Amino acid sequence: MPKEKTLKTEIIQVGSRLYKSGLAQVKSGNISARLGKNHILITATGTCLGSLKPADIVKINLNTGETKGDKPPSSELPLHSLIYKHFPHSTVIHCHPPLINGYFAVNPALKVLTLETKLYLKCVPVVKQSTVTVTRPGPVISALKRSSLVVLKNHGVVVIAYDFTQGLLLIESLEQAVRVAACARLFNKRRFDKLDKALKLYLSHGHNH
Repeated sequence: MPKEKTLKTEIIQVGSRLYKSGLAQVKSGNISARLGKNHILITATGTCLGSLKPADIVKINLNTGETKGDKPPSSELPLHSLIYKHFPHSTVIHCHPPLINGYFAVNPALKVLTLETKLYLKCVPVVKQSTVTVTRPGPVISALKRSSLVVLKNHGVVVIAYDFTQGLLLIESLEQAVRVAACARLFNKRRFDKLDKALKLYLSHGHNH
């Protein structure tokens, strides 16, 4: 099991990667990791994942709820704690990617358009979310039993993994799948045909410049 200092460094690196890739913005999102049998490390509330420091990471005793750190833990601590009690995984990432949020705001499910998406993501459950903080973790826990990656509609994503690299790749794979879906819609021939007809109609009425 990695030592506390090593885990904090990993959490800082993960936050930076999420922020630089546009998967986390401003002071949104939270990251945690299992530390031994009874503790986790989690980012503090109100922190920017792109500029984390060791002091922005709080140690929590899963059994007693005791907190060790100068700052209060993320408001999503109850969700993270429950995940570690239900699953053997070592890491949890929760972030609010704009493209993923935008896609699932208007689509009920992921449209699988590539073989890679089918291979790496398979089923991506979508859980309804109506509050800024997850107040009903039950449906999220149920969804995580079917998939390590879950979308919280109008909110973000939660991913559980045995290491941060695995978790990051799942989020990035979903982001890529959403980009492909957006491009497919943009490049749809019928869409271009409609635009072409509209332009010809416009020009036929003497609107040349």
